[in-house]
Amino acid sequence: MVFGVVSGSYLIVATLGFALVSRTEKFLNIAHAELILGGAFVTYWLSVLEGWPLALAGATAVVAIALLALVVGRVVYWPMRRSGSVVLLIASVGVVYILHGVLETAVKPGVYTFDGRDTTLLDVGGIRISGSDLLIVAAAVASVVALHLVLTRTGLGLRLRASASDESLAAGRGVDVRRVSSQVWLMAGALAGLAGVLLGLRGAISTDISFHEILLILSVSILAGFGSLYGVVAAGLLLGIVTEVSTLVIPAGYRTAVAFAMVILVLLLRPEGISGAMVRKQRA
Repeated sequence: MVFGVVSGSYLIVATLGFALVSRTEKFLNIAHAELILGGAFVTYWLSVLEGWPLALAGATAVVAIALLALVVGRVVYWPMRRSGSVVLLIASVGVVYILHGVLETAVKPGVYTFDGRDTTLLDVGGIRISGSDLLIVAAAVASVVALHLVLTRTGLGLRLRASASDESLAAGRGVDVRRVSSQVWLMAGALAGLAGVLLGLRGAISTDISFHEILLILSVSILAGFGSLYGVVAAGLLLGIVTEVSTLVIPAGYRTAVAFAMVILVLLLRPEGISGAMVRKQRA
């Protein structure tokens, strides 16, 4: 169960930025997993090869991936955003190939691990958990709370929600839609960079895991119903726990299949996903 919560916490952080873009920019950014992988390898490069403290390397990776996401959003997606979600989706596939090509040019194939991971077992309320795993859970909680406060307690959140609801109306009311889009890409990139750091804290990383990660992110998003922040939290925890518990019965290599089987089962019972009722209420 503990490992399931840890896995779910990582999935929450990995999916929040993806869900934020899909809600505001109105398309599925398949390249999000490449940003996550980029965050993991920037952290590895700075902490292992350059000898930086892991915390400083991770923070730098978050900033670097946030800026990379902003550049991709401005240069690639913004000029074609009027072309529709299908065109943007296809463009994101092209971005996947570009980013992955750059990564594989810079990094030799292999398995890499962070130095300085805290594997010491701690006793928290009778539950034994490593320091790194506890940090992953804490990062997920902090990310959810921070994003919730931004969306509900700040002017940026008000402008973001207005743009997501009706971009033309928001622009007519004086909202700088281009600036809001840039801020969304910065937040989504920062969350992707943080997810990359957490991915490295969970275990080994390699250049070929982004496809597996985007499948899990899509699973969480579909299960959540592309709805509220809390839908992503519930879906991430549910999938994390189910996939980890499933390894007690079937080989770990089938965890992605278990995730999609769980998505299919839930959607058969609740076609709009976990947060479907909440989304209907907000739209009414």
